Amino acid sequence: MRTFLDFRKEISSGKMRNVYYIASVDNYFLLKAGEILREKLFGSKESKANFFLKYADETPMQELFDLTSGGASLFSSQKLVIVKRCEKYSRKLSEFMERSKEKSDDSFILYAFDTSFVYEKKLDQISGIEFYDFSELPHRELYDWVKQEFETNGITINTDALDLFITSIPSSFDLLSSEIEKVSNYDFEGKEQVLTKEIILQFIGYDREYSPEELMVSIVKKDQNRAFTILNNLLNTKALNEVYLLSLISNYYMDMLSFKSAGLDAMDNRLIYQRYKMWGDRVKFAKSYHKLLNIKSLESSFDKIIDTDKKLKTSMLDPKILMTSLVDELINA
Repeated sequence: MRTFLDFRKEISSGKMRNVYYIASVDNYFLLKAGEILREKLFGSKESKANFFLKYADETPMQELFDLTSGGASLFSSQKLVIVKRCEKYSRKLSEFMERSKEKSDDSFILYAFDTSFVYEKKLDQISGIEFYDFSELPHRELYDWVKQEFETNGITINTDALDLFITSIPSSFDLLSSEIEKVSNYDFEGKEQVLTKEIILQFIGYDREYSPEELMVSIVKKDQNRAFTILNNLLNTKALNEVYLLSLISNYYMDMLSFKSAGLDAMDNRLIYQRYKMWGDRVKFAKSYHKLLNIKSLESSFDKIIDTDKKLKTSMLDPKILMTSLVDELINA
């Protein structure tokens, strides 16, 4: 699928479509798309005169198509409609997809669906329909986008800090944008405004020597004393949520398991990102440490992680005790 960056380039070049289909998981790029189109159509991204934002679960289908097919107001020759949560029309999906293709020369429509729904229903394979994926960017484009967002705020970010920042934030552009704004408020105390890995670690809430990655290094190296020291720091000093820490540990194990695939060690980072959504420090860790664990050990570790996850979410057992027990079991797996 084409990305938001492709969408932006097309609008800038004047290649406007009357109907757009969008796959998204959050609002960030949808909001930006609306601003770009209002700027193009009405001369200002602030203009709301002929802009309509609709939600499929609040708008009957016929009412929606009455809006999209009707003419613009007396005050403008054009109209922009953004329809969110279109997966809510799933009971009449075939009818909706067919009718949504209908165009009106003075109307510009964005139909936004949840990304997982698009792939599940194979909507991107319907003849005559092309989707733009606003839920992710290719590795290099994501890297450049985050870097440029910091530069817009007058801040340079080191490569290792950029790797850590992106891999530490859940896959959501709303969250990435919010965290970029938060980190950009860092007080450099008159020094050059360059973000380092140490500064990013401070914002995430870890000390460099007591990060989840250092915990994983200690586990795979079977350094029990070091592992428990780091775990104590994360849970008791930094007050890291146990479920969140468990999800991080699970991701590290999944990365190492991925590297058991034949040929992955020799694969370049671009392909690793495309196939496994893994890059930066995650790739470095998995490449460096997956050979210390065999398949049997990884399988045993996943069993223990799943069991701990169930207990954390359903039992009344002390979460810190559960995590301590898990770390001990992982070291001995």
